[in-house]
Amino acid sequence: MLETEILPNAFDQHPQFYQQDNRRLRGFNPVSREFLEIKYRVLLPPAMIKDKHILDLGSCLGAAGQWALHHGAARYTGVEVQSGYAEESRRLLAHWGDRAEVLCQDIRSFLQQVQAQSYDIVVIAGMLYHFIDTKNIIDLACYATRQWIVVETNFPPGVRNGSLPRDAVLTEYVTDQEVNLADKEASLLGISATSSLPALDIFFGLNGFFKNEEKLKFPITSHSIIYDESMLGHSDLQIRFAARYLRSEGATLRTLENNLPHLVGEQRQWQTDQVAQQRSQQYQERVRELQTATSGSWRFAGTVAEQFDTIARREIPDYQRTIDLCVHIAQRMDRPDIKIIDVGSALGATLAAFHNAGFRNLYGVDNSQEMLDRSFSEATLILSDHFPMQYAPFDLVCANWVLHFIADRIGYLQAIYQAMAKGGYLVLTEKLTTSDFVHELYYDFKRANGMSEEQIRQKREQISGVLTTQKLQWYLTTLETLGYAPVDIINANTAFVTFLAQKP
Repeated sequence: MLETEILPNAFDQHPQFYQQDNRRLRGFNPVSREFLEIKYRVLLPPAMIKDKHILDLGSCLGAAGQWALHHGAARYTGVEVQSGYAEESRRLLAHWGDRAEVLCQDIRSFLQQVQAQSYDIVVIAGMLYHFIDTKNIIDLACYATRQWIVVETNFPPGVRNGSLPRDAVLTEYVTDQEVNLADKEASLLGISATSSLPALDIFFGLNGFFKNEEKLKFPITSHSIIYDESMLGHSDLQIRFAARYLRSEGATLRTLENNLPHLVGEQRQWQTDQVAQQRSQQYQERVRELQTATSGSWRFAGTVAEQFDTIARREIPDYQRTIDLCVHIAQRMDRPDIKIIDVGSALGATLAAFHNAGFRNLYGVDNSQEMLDRSFSEATLILSDHFPMQYAPFDLVCANWVLHFIADRIGYLQAIYQAMAKGGYLVLTEKLTTSDFVHELYYDFKRANGMSEEQIRQKREQISGVLTTQKLQWYLTTLETLGYAPVDIINANTAFVTFLAQKP
């Protein structure tokens, strides 16, 4: 941050900027004096904005203008498409005279008519994700900017729910993005796009703008939970991040489109480049796997180990929902020190989810060393074909999508029961024996996720005799016979069922 000293609050004498903002009434991220103070102290440090002309795109009630002018900015221009917000912000900013102006206009048409480098600093806060063509809006904003662009935006939904890594370079399209309405206690929904921070770095870099620091850091209080990244992957909150980009004269990123006509830029030699060689090796391994695919050839190694999470999300209904259920059950047990084990822990997606939720007494067991080599390293990882009784007792055992690969299923369930603490829970997810019609419904799920008929056929042959199923009643009877009580079904989708069983 460019300024850290304690400064007078810009809203002390002008509480209308939060008292008359209808967003103060929403249950999610309500506007308050403290929120505005935290937000703008980070986005627009006084030392950066002094004597500058600020352009605020999507200005709402003009609180950024009040902050900026209060702390020494020369001028403020707000652009707001909703007339209710625009008219009210003009009234609220009137005490600044001609140093403040608010235009009621849509952002795209405004930027298309602006002269080059007309503004010292452009603020794009809480509006970039309203557009479907993120790069085009950024190109126009960069053209209008002399020095800084300040961006505050949302993490893409896939990053927030944990299905995509935080460092993914992507723009994700959504169908239900919200924008607050000026004259109602409501939001308008529509199709839009949200870009990750690495993607924004590319979009700005193509225009010669680069970050001089990583994501901006916000103090987290009860008024600024929106910036709390610890909730990523465990909440539906529209969790935000912010960054500042500075114009760097003469420095821009180059695209393949720019490089190809003149054959400039980095080249990758097929025979000597490490990435090319690794790619070729993986391709040849996959070719050999497919060429030798016979009944019962499925192994949790090689390409399967490398791509397990991708395969699981593509082929297992409610994969992420089941992981989230496990975490929720642990949280309902109301003891952060409970001892948890994930049976068939694979690449550690479930263990990582527990860890992100604050649980630390974590164990994972798998019979594939290649899986464990790539797994979540913060847990105790055990290589074994058997349940690790030596680490008992466990308060929560998760055995999702694994027992249908084990021949002595009853023996394994009995070992789990013996290793559980009194009152402990077992979460068990299994593929069941179903009718042909239901199995076709399951194949429809695979088709919808992009699997071809040939891939479905090959997978069916590979798991034949390796993955064996039982009927629903078999599980209910077996679990009750072993002593579990109660035994409940907490999730079911197509051919897969999740049981919750307790050791009394």
